[in-house]
Amino acid sequence: MHIPARFLVAICVLACAVAGVALATPVVGLLFSNILANGNTTTPEIFTRARVALPPVAGQEQGDDDNNEWTGMLFLHGPTNVEVQDFGYAVNGHTGWHSHPGMLAFTLISGTIEWYDANCNKTVYNTGDTFTENTATHYFRNVGAAPMHGMVTYFLAKGQPRRIDQPAPACAAALGLE
Repeated sequence: MHIPARFLVAICVLACAVAGVALATPVVGLLFSNILANGNTTTPEIFTRARVALPPVAGQEQGDDDNNEWTGMLFLHGPTNVEVQDFGYAVNGHTGWHSHPGMLAFTLISGTIEWYDANCNKTVYNTGDTFTENTATHYFRNVGAAPMHGMVTYFLAKGQPRRIDQPAPACAAALGLE
């Protein structure tokens, strides 16, 4: 009996999707999630940078390295969705293990979170902290005494979801991060 290659590929894709959903870790304690803005780039490439001269630091001689200038750069290649999300998690709430098909800038408006990379390395962020994420698998949980509130700006490959659920890495079980 001959089975068409397209049929076999479709069965494999379906099996992987079902297995991915079965292995994904759940979101717990999400209080709210609002998309505040959603837009698309109209050019195939964005490359912009900024330099800002900073005032001299008292006691520092002119010409000392890198303390008198701030530099930033953003490079996006290909159609991009830009989204801004406002969200909150309850005490002990967590994101489950996931990744993003792009990058993001995250600001913790209030609260304290523990953020874990795919090797279960922990970083603690507090109110006012900002950090970035990329396509790597990660997880965070609210470890504060009150609900946390965060805001994220996503730069995503056009047409992709903000979040892709991932199975917990092997190191997660020992830390109770499943």
